[in-house]
Amino acid sequence: MMHGRGLKWWLLSAVLLMSAGCGGGQSRLAAPGVAGDASEAAIAKYDNDGDGAIGGNELDLCPALKSSLKRADQDGDGKISAAEIDERIAVWKKSGLALTRLAVTVKQNGQPVTDAEVTFVPEDFLGTGIKQAQGTTDADGVAHMRISDDPDEAGVHLGYYRVEVSKIQPSGKESLPARNNAKTEHGVEVAPDDPSLSGITLNVLSD
Repeated sequence: MMHGRGLKWWLLSAVLLMSAGCGGGQSRLAAPGVAGDASEAAIAKYDNDGDGAIGGNELDLCPALKSSLKRADQDGDGKISAAEIDERIAVWKKSGLALTRLAVTVKQNGQPVTDAEVTFVPEDFLGTGIKQAQGTTDADGVAHMRISDDPDEAGVHLGYYRVEVSKIQPSGKESLPARNNAKTEHGVEVAPDDPSLSGITLNVLSD
């Protein structure tokens, strides 16, 4: 029988494990850190015209930012500034979520794509705390994203990601156009205020 501190510690451990396990969609384990200079690093990497923001063709270079333009662009100028990136990061931090469950459905011409590898590659300006996640689509074209096979990592960190979708033929050749993988145009912001947080659909882009 446990008493005092031993019982309290056991109860705390149980709560943490349940929050990360299959009983819920989101984990409240310690959230990963984001680089303190993330917004400045993003501007330095993608602001090619030097106007202090990322917009127009510059957003094509960062599909993750482009996908969140409506949510991030607070002043409606069609661009994302360092301050607006900081605001998005603040939303992630305020949520307190370490990671969240996410299902990705891959379709091509309206039909599910099976046995495709889906990889969420975090934008490097976020630093090293945000981890890559991956999943393989099933018969319905659905991939359940996870960082690793560890039950505590069955999900995705909040953050900005390039999304790569790949399907290798038996011959070893990639069957999907490079716009979906090596030169991906897919991107996503995994954010707590996104109504599609629990599931998104990606349509395979043609050549």
